[in-house]
Amino acid sequence: MEIEGPVATVWLNRPEVRNALNALLIGGLREAMTSLDANADVAAIVLTGADPAFCAGLDLHDLAEGTLGGGGSAPPIPADMGTPVIGAVNGAAVTGGLELALACDLLIGSERAAFADTHARVGILPGWGLSVELPRAVGVRRARQMSFTGNYVDARQALEWGLLNEIVPHDEL
Repeated sequence: MEIEGPVATVWLNRPEVRNALNALLIGGLREAMTSLDANADVAAIVLTGADPAFCAGLDLHDLAEGTLGGGGSAPPIPADMGTPVIGAVNGAAVTGGLELALACDLLIGSERAAFADTHARVGILPGWGLSVELPRAVGVRRARQMSFTGNYVDARQALEWGLLNEIVPHDEL
């Protein structure tokens, strides 16, 4: 986490597993977001992932081993935050990573951004609001298409569908 002037940047930093969320990262993200939201000097929060991905969702190894504990039940980005959260999507945002992206107030993506809902493929239910937020973002039929197929939506398609607000070159994100 870094604060520069009125803007805080929070990085998901487990690039070796495409920033997959384990209990430590979920708890740390929730704590960072809550702390930054309470900081009167912070006017906006940017959430991004260490390259090459934004977030691959829950760490499936931890999920299978049962080591996520209760950390995965509450959303890492509290719904009642007053500080705007800008998602800087630098790569894949998959399953729980898509849910993180949907929890952001604005989404800016690089040309490498891609989105997929693979909950059905891995046999888990969305728990952080995807069932409500994805249809709000892209419409019911497109949300169903994403959820039923698990196919990736690239940055250009995400912009056309209203999931992304803007696409920028990767090195400018």
